[in-house]
Amino acid sequence: MGRVFFNTRKNVHKLDAAYTVLESDSGKVFMMSSTGGAYEVTMPTTVANLEGFNCKFITLEDTPTGDITIAFGSAIVDGWSCDSQGDIGVGTNNTPVSNILIEAASKQGDSLDVMCDGTTWYFEARSQVSNGHTTS
Repeated sequence: MGRVFFNTRKNVHKLDAAYTVLESDSGKVFMMSSTGGAYEVTMPTTVANLEGFNCKFITLEDTPTGDITIAFGSAIVDGWSCDSQGDIGVGTNNTPVSNILIEAASKQGDSLDVMCDGTTWYFEARSQVSNGHTTS
């Protein structure tokens, strides 16, 4: 009997320009670069069929050249961000927001996880600097 190997590698997608996230992108790790300047990533706006959708955004470079906006279309995102000192940089405090920004101040390796429960988007962000992520 031969060995059975499972492919457990993450599905990685590098971004450096505007992109519209697809339902089929669930589980992806997006490596974020802004070498061409600021841009926007548009998340699916109809959440009714997205229960369990999740993805991760990782900053690919120290101090990107422009902010990267993760846009959700309306105020349906709740969550928090903390810096390497454990301080909460951004928290929605039960007031949902429409956008999460990966700031130009962010550092290589900073990360943002998003997940949908079919009604609301949730996020957890970690940065090596305060205000590596903000919301609007």
